Amino acid sequence: MRILLAPLVGAALAVSPPAPVREFRIDAGHSDVAFSIGFLGHPVRGRFDDVRGTIIYAPGNAAASAVTVVIGAKSIATGSAHRDEHLRSPDFFDVAKYPVIVFRSATIVARGDSFAVTGPLTMHGVTRTVVIPFRETMRPVADPHGSTLAFFSGHLRIARKDFGILGGSKYNDWFDALRSATMADSVDISLEVTGWDADVERTHRYDATLVKLETAGVGPTLTRLRSLLAQYPDSLRDARYDLEQIARGLQQRERTADAIALLQFGVEAFSGDASAHAALARAFELAGDVSSARDQTTRALALDSLDTRALELARRLGLKVVSTNEHAGKHVLLQHDQDAHERREREAMKEHESKDPPLVPDPSRRGARDTDALRVDHLAHHTT
Repeated sequence: MRILLAPLVGAALAVSPPAPVREFRIDAGHSDVAFSIGFLGHPVRGRFDDVRGTIIYAPGNAAASAVTVVIGAKSIATGSAHRDEHLRSPDFFDVAKYPVIVFRSATIVARGDSFAVTGPLTMHGVTRTVVIPFRETMRPVADPHGSTLAFFSGHLRIARKDFGILGGSKYNDWFDALRSATMADSVDISLEVTGWDADVERTHRYDATLVKLETAGVGPTLTRLRSLLAQYPDSLRDARYDLEQIARGLQQRERTADAIALLQFGVEAFSGDASAHAALARAFELAGDVSSARDQTTRALALDSLDTRALELARRLGLKVVSTNEHAGKHVLLQHDQDAHERREREAMKEHESKDPPLVPDPSRRGARDTDALRVDHLAHHTT
């Protein structure tokens, strides 16, 4: 799909105050979506390892907060490979037909020092509204690696039969009548969630690049980046995250037009990456350009209908998202929902705790998959 970028008109991009919400991305490596179900007199415990999501955090304003989570059903793990394969089969989750589990909050309500998040849970082709009691286990923490971390804990009980997960022996003849009869319907789910967001102003990784861009502007840099990309198409293949962080730094320094121009180059370089479009949409949102933000959000969801950041952007921007295939848990952006707007987003992500400076592939090597790299602070040296 060819990307048509909205024109950058400096006068129309006056800097606006930052949005009163912050985006946190779920850190799957430090989060736990676990479950327990009675079976043969003892509980079987398991978890899902493939978890991605976006948390919209508005301190002191639960109503303005939100969360979208997508779980890969195939990632179910109970400690038994044989049992896990059976659970993935059509007897249970049927992961080939229903590859994802999706939860999107509809409301978050404060209840004393805890909260209740209500929203649709789609699993095994069935959508049910659930209420998840949860609490913020501690206030956000600024870690020494340049990220802010947020911590949440929750729990809920669901009935598997409500989601059409009935069990069976077609794909495992060991699952006999005794085992079927002793498997509980109620499933207890526990949630331990860590969210993270980079603090560009604290990392200092991009300081040299930001100074050079502030001094010379992004024009010369973009010219050379486009030339580099044309000559060596894979030379920037690992740089999308760095481009976004540099753009965030520019926007924090009130260089909004430069930030957006850099992210527009990002969607040129990574036209098939929903994350690049979502990053640009967020920059437009912060700049107050709602129309352009909606356009880029639409493009992001056209590429990945389950991009959680884009789904949260769509919510804030009043874009109506409906399910076109409840069984697969997929969504499509239909149209602008003005009422919703009036009432009111890591595959390519680097490990945020890494102590090593971010890297950009070395453009001096012609190999399409060259693994050598340069520090991102050398980016301006090669492009300005």
